[in-house]
Formats: sequence, C-alpha cells, structure tokens
Amino acid sequence: MRITNCILAVETSCDDTSIAVIKNGRLLANVTVSSLKEHKKYGGVVPELAARAHEKNLYIVVNQILSRTKLKLSAITHVAFTSEPGLPGSLHIGKIFAKSLAYLLHVPLIPVNHMMGHTFSFAINSKKKISYPFVALIVSGGHTAIYYFKNLKQYKLLNETKDDAVGETLDKIGRVLDLQYPGGISIDQIYNHRKTSFKLIHHYLPKDNFSFSGIKTHITNYVNHEKMCSTSVDKVTIGSSLLKWIVDELILKINYYAKKYKCNTLVIGGGVSANKLLKKEINKLPFSTFIPSHEYSGDNAAMIANYAYLELMSK
Repeated sequence: MRITNCILAVETSCDDTSIAVIKNGRLLANVTVSSLKEHKKYGGVVPELAARAHEKNLYIVVNQILSRTKLKLSAITHVAFTSEPGLPGSLHIGKIFAKSLAYLLHVPLIPVNHMMGHTFSFAINSKKKISYPFVALIVSGGHTAIYYFKNLKQYKLLNETKDDAVGETLDKIGRVLDLQYPGGISIDQIYNHRKTSFKLIHHYLPKDNFSFSGIKTHITNYVNHEKMCSTSVDKVTIGSSLLKWIVDELILKINYYAKKYKCNTLVIGGGVSANKLLKKEINKLPFSTFIPSHEYSGDNAAMIANYAYLELMSK
C-alpha cells in the first residue's frame, strides 16, 4: 500500500512570506508574498519590518494555499518550516506559526535547514534523478558556500564566505551606484561583457575562503571619491566588472573542489543562481549541472517542502 503524505511548508527566513504544499513528492502550490516594497526605501531588508510583515501575511498566504489546492487542513500529514539560518525575528514568527499548526492538526513537525532547501531546489517537480556524489554551490543574498554531498544526509561544508555574501555585495554596490534595489538584479540587467575594464583586486587562491568585503570596499571608496570630485561614474563598467570578477571567483572555486573530490555533478542553488552571467559560465563547465527553475531560485516554501519530502523518503 502506497504511503500518502501531504506536507505543508512555511518559509520566513528573510523578507518573503511563503507557504507551499507537496503531496507524494508533487508540488501542488507555492504562494509567496514579498515585502520588498516596504524595504526599497531603506535600500535593504529591515529585520523588524520583515518580522511584522510575516505576522500579517502568514494567515493570508495559508488561506490562499488552501483555496488553490482545494485541500482541507485535515489532509495535511506533516508541517515543515525553515529552522535556520535567517533573520532571527523572521525565523521565530515562522516557527511559532508552524508549531501551532502542527499542534492543532496533531501531525509531525519537520525543521528544515534553509541551505538544504536551496541545495535540492532543482528537484522540485523535476524528473531528473539526484546523482551522488555532487558539489553544491549555494549563492544568495545572505549566503555563499560550497558543499560536498555523499548522499542526502552525509555532507560537509567545503567553503563559505568569511564576510559578505555575493548577493549582499551586489546589492550594496548597486546602492552605491544609485541603481534600483535590489542591486543584484539591476547589475545583472546592465551587464555588458565589453565593459569589464575597471581594475579590481586579484583573485584569491582556489582553496581560500570566499571574501567579498574587500572588493565591495574598493568600489565604494572609488565611487565616493569620484562623487566628491564631481566626476561622473560609469555605472555599467563598474557593475559589469564587479559581476565578472564575482562569477570568475565562483567558477575558480567550483573547478577546484570538483577536481579535488572527483565530482562530475554540480548543483547550484540560491537567489543568485538566476543570474544570467553565472548560468552562462556554469553551463560551459564539463559537469552534469542541476540549476533550479527561476521561480524556485529565491526564498520559497516549495524548496522547504521538497527537502522535507526527500528526508521522509530516506527513512
């Protein structure tokens, strides 16, 4: 007899409020409400505002999910939620909501690590079979890390940023260049491979930890100096040069770890996985590559439900 499971997942790690339902491995619906507009005027996410938005949006989103799926709450067999990492206040709101729902429904509660959700987001409603071992690059607004996965439960962190993450760096430089927030998306849109001549620091050694604060500070100081001298700044050249440097650094380390651990499979996850230049360069690599659909690259509950399902099936 086939075991039926219907997982409702809650994702509130940052500023997006998201709820999804997966039944027997198939995504039925994923609804995400963004509080981006509330943060735009500040040039970045304000934790207190994000937490308040989750309080307001969670009940709205769960009702939308039930409406779209035509499910009754009694059909839910498990409740999953993002346990870490993320903004403490936002995570707390999601955890309390998920725990309360699981308690009322008398169903198991499944905590999911946000990074694991991103890692396996490529598998959402996909027929592609997960191939182990693999090297995974998780690159987002708050995280930049490389993992080695022997299987679902056996993995180790190989490298992570010791300061700023890629998405954070792009957003901050976007703000310095007076580009529309989020800066990472704006820089992606203006990228021109013919305008990458702005001189930047040398790349780190492949085995060194990721670090982006130095390049962020270098560009920030340069732009501020030019502004004080009333000199115009070529936003396209600076933004394009920064993006190329970052992508080259990511590729350098991917190649190093794939060779070191003899992996022919590469997994990419996180919001920056949607970057056009990164995807272009990743697809040139001699690996079997798995990248999530654009709609599942950012923070979403579908990836949390998906990992909870994989975890259940592995027991």
